[in-house]
Amino acid sequence: MNDYPENWKDIAARRKSEEGYRCERCGHSNSPSTGHTLTVHHLDDNKANCADYNLAVLCQRCHLSVQRIRDWSQLILPWAYEETWLKKHHLPRS
Repeated sequence: MNDYPENWKDIAARRKSEEGYRCERCGHSNSPSTGHTLTVHHLDDNKANCADYNLAVLCQRCHLSVQRIRDWSQLILPWAYEETWLKKHHLPRS
């Protein structure tokens, strides 16, 4: 947990609350017995980047699937545009 900010638990709890305690990708509510434990995933894999656009609330199943995508450039591949949950998780323009 050393890479996470000190207030990570509060940040993660806030994001889960904002998403209604449901996975953004599949819509499943928190249910550890079925493998749908809610997590908060850093899309850019940078634990220090806790900007809302970078934090996706995902069940454990979706988290493992999405985590295979290792960099933002992969998120702009055509399949990503079909993933409607990704639309609000876009890189800010510089």
